[in-house]
Amino acid sequence: MPVNNPKISILIPTLSQGQFIEETILSILDQTYKNFEIIIVDGGSTDNTLSIIKKYEKHIKYWISEKDSGQSSAINKGLKISSGEIVTWLNSDDRYELTTLQIVKDAFTNDPEIDILHGKTKLFGEAIKTKIIGLEKDIPLYEYLSYMRFPQPSSFLKKEFLNSQFLVNENLHYAMDFELIARAILLGAKIKRIDDILSHYRMHKNSKSNDEMKFLTEWAIIVQKILLSLNNKTLAGKMEELELVGHTVTGKFETTIDLDAKAVETVFLQHIDLHYHYNYRLFNYKQCAKISAFLKENYSSFYLTNNYNKYDFRRKFIPKFVFEIVRRLNN
Repeated sequence: MPVNNPKISILIPTLSQGQFIEETILSILDQTYKNFEIIIVDGGSTDNTLSIIKKYEKHIKYWISEKDSGQSSAINKGLKISSGEIVTWLNSDDRYELTTLQIVKDAFTNDPEIDILHGKTKLFGEAIKTKIIGLEKDIPLYEYLSYMRFPQPSSFLKKEFLNSQFLVNENLHYAMDFELIARAILLGAKIKRIDDILSHYRMHKNSKSNDEMKFLTEWAIIVQKILLSLNNKTLAGKMEELELVGHTVTGKFETTIDLDAKAVETVFLQHIDLHYHYNYRLFNYKQCAKISAFLKENYSSFYLTNNYNKYDFRRKFIPKFVFEIVRRLNN
């Protein structure tokens, strides 16, 4: 950058969330750090969203309401308009902590080499115990390529880096943030993790996070393309053999980093481990058995270290209703 008081552009993609969006807007306006701009891209709301936007219009740099092809399209419209040195998007049912932007400003000014900053998020809302999510410790850069490792509402990106080529992929509706981060990492982006809670993510009946498998499906497509970009056709092919992706991925991401074979293998193993545990929670034991057998035969150390033998025992001998009771209690 470097800029002592960088402007932070906050994009709010929204569609008919009038019951929440005022709280989102106020969480930005009440920030202790004031050098920000708000850009709202509405997909053609039919509720009271527009009346709320107009209520705060003098505080909003730009807003538009028109039909679009979804959240990714709305984000791109906002990115093109944004003028801040730092950019992010905040969904219209989420909110920030009071000092979020001050923390972000301090982190970027104290370390001008940062391209991506991420912190923690507090989940709250309907039928869920309040809990905090986000990485607890630093991880190797390549592990960010396994799946989306941090909550997007608590992440901020340097516009200077994004301007080199970045918009989000409008063909993705659940994993556009992960693909953006993956492309940045493959081009050498510097990421910094902090422990601060930066945002609150609202869980409700219409939350996209309720569709876990849709996230996983798009993450798998991206990971296969990452593996191809890192010139490992063998592991990319295993993704299809294990039926983690439904079609052959074509093309590659541009990359300037060089990962050794062990790091690439770790990306693959962490990703299929995620598939196993998602399917395990959903009682899709056929898919679990396929992944488990593959790991037992080809990666026996990983199989034992990650207690797949324990999961296999439970999968075979404990009734499904027991898992469902435990799942409900944990939520």
